[in-house]
Amino acid sequence: MESISHLPDLIGAFEETITGEKNERRRLNSLVRVVENYCAGVTDEFLSQFEQSSQKYTRHLLHADAEDRFSLLALVWKPGQGTPIHDHPSWGVIGVLRGRMRFTNYAPTTEEGQKYLIPVETFIGTAGSVGTVFPPAMDLHRMDNCSSDEVTVTLHAYGCLVKEFYIYSPETGERREASSVFDTVLEGAMP
Repeated sequence: MESISHLPDLIGAFEETITGEKNERRRLNSLVRVVENYCAGVTDEFLSQFEQSSQKYTRHLLHADAEDRFSLLALVWKPGQGTPIHDHPSWGVIGVLRGRMRFTNYAPTTEEGQKYLIPVETFIGTAGSVGTVFPPAMDLHRMDNCSSDEVTVTLHAYGCLVKEFYIYSPETGERREASSVFDTVLEGAMP
């Protein structure tokens, strides 16, 4: 498969894959390859259009499918910016377009009657790296830009337009509702 360098081509590849592959696990694997091809072809012009914030990472909605089969977002992370531990209501494919991201997966545990979350896996993704979330088995995680001096841009694809999710306390495992907020919505991104 050739590199994908334009957003309309990425959207088309998602539509084709989601329509053509009915098995959810094979579909997710195919979407990983689509995102890998986009990571390989993404242009600096595309990456430079998104605003950064000194307060928090920024979320830019690129596309929300009219049938709510998937959504695409670009997130921009200054050094040290990251998420709390959270989950997702659907599958996700996450690609690093520029920079380095640390991904930490968590699992609930109980010790002496006290529930809490422990990190079970951490890995560093560099430009071109692609990973997945697949609730409920692989879902509790946090992400952060682990670079001390480089802005990171990531592409996030989800099996719906994520409106609500949960944030978790690592000390107690308790969760609280959260909702998605976009810093920008690309023109034409919403149906």
